[in-house]
Amino acid sequence: MHDVIVVGAGPSGSSSALFLARRGLDVLIIEKKRLPRYKVCAGGTSRYIFELLGVPPSYFDAFNIEKLKVCYEDRVREYSIPGNSIFTLHRDRFDYKLTKLACQNGAKLIDGEEVIEIEEENNSLTVKTNLGHKFKTRYLIGADGVGSKIARFIGSKFRYRIPLAIQKDIPYKDPEPTISLFMGLVPMGYGWIFPKDDTLSIGIGAYSFSPRRMPQVLSKLLKDFDRKDIPILAHPIAFYRGKKRLATKNVILVGDSAHIADPFSGEGIRNGIKSAKIAEETITECIKKNKPLSFYTERLYNAMARELFLAWMMSGIFYKFQGRIFNLMDRFDMGTILSNLLNEKISYLQILKKLLKRIFYRTYLMVFS
Repeated sequence: MHDVIVVGAGPSGSSSALFLARRGLDVLIIEKKRLPRYKVCAGGTSRYIFELLGVPPSYFDAFNIEKLKVCYEDRVREYSIPGNSIFTLHRDRFDYKLTKLACQNGAKLIDGEEVIEIEEENNSLTVKTNLGHKFKTRYLIGADGVGSKIARFIGSKFRYRIPLAIQKDIPYKDPEPTISLFMGLVPMGYGWIFPKDDTLSIGIGAYSFSPRRMPQVLSKLLKDFDRKDIPILAHPIAFYRGKKRLATKNVILVGDSAHIADPFSGEGIRNGIKSAKIAEETITECIKKNKPLSFYTERLYNAMARELFLAWMMSGIFYKFQGRIFNLMDRFDMGTILSNLLNEKISYLQILKKLLKRIFYRTYLMVFS
């Protein structure tokens, strides 16, 4: 019997396995796709995640970002980004290398096999796969993403509309190390161009926008890069929308399975790995004290819910008033703010206070000057 089975080898699943394997636990990862496998993702992240993993960015061939460009209609603002603080990643390479690292630390991997059924016994769980194999475990981690089978097994229902993003990955030699963000393209959303070492990831995402119209909007960003032979791919974004049940006595949800992607930026890698760290701490504590995992839900939300809620509030202001927000950006060093936010050196509460102060000051000048 395994100590832990992790279902899913994305960033949250493979990092969960890595953290627990380092603790000396018997960990099995089950991934339904053969690795490495392509994953639709802009791939933006920060130094913070590599510090959590205890691995340098160079191990994952992370692409260092030096500048931020923000565009609104025909206006453009550019900002420098502090060195070695923001990176982009190819998700197929990142997920594969992170899974390999977990295995080098003692975890085992079964890929190309899908979990289809879970049976609960007294103090253990039996996982059944589509190939007829059965694996027994003391604890189970659900890292199988949006629409998680493990979430359904524990009765967690995320009954709200899931925002959608679409993207094309265009081969591109020696791209500039500049992230470009496009405001005003879609209501309650934005467009992006994220460079990687040999690729431009070009996409748009929105809270509520007709999926049928999204390719037409994306074509505006693709006009100088489009490759008709490369398909547009879509993926859901598992934003936080309030607290849900994330654990039972022997099951935990991490990453997109727990719907904890940042509601403002759409970034999921950082919160996924943070949840994996909390899962590791919870499981090791429960093994030592022979207690159930149920308190993981409270522990995770204590660590993350406030910032997730404030990110949701921030998105409501930012995306509803994109033109006005763009006009305020000349008063802020957006490159440093973005770096500090993604590296958790500044909170959404601090950003909201600064933003509201500027809005009220601007309104005061308009009324009384």
